[in-house]
Amino acid sequence: MIHVIVSFANRATERFAVKGKSKFAGMDGARAMARLQLLHAATALEDIPPLKSVGLPALAGNRQGQWAMTINDPWRLVFRFHDGHAEDVEIVDYH
Repeated sequence: MIHVIVSFANRATERFAVKGKSKFAGMDGARAMARLQLLHAATALEDIPPLKSVGLPALAGNRQGQWAMTINDPWRLVFRFHDGHAEDVEIVDYH
């Protein structure tokens, strides 16, 4: 299987993606894993469904060039998408 997520921005996100272990207090782990699987399966941004619950805003400022998907409450899955691959994938408390 070709992995579409090619890099993680930090060890905590990678550990969660690989082992399912989280230090993200208050994050919905099942929803976060579903978002990671969705991102892993996507070969283009258009492959991510335009659901309001997912969201897919292009970010600005110091996160210009990145996209975000809502997990729950303040938690977001932030990433870059380049040549059919997700890069620098990171779970962040966005508020």
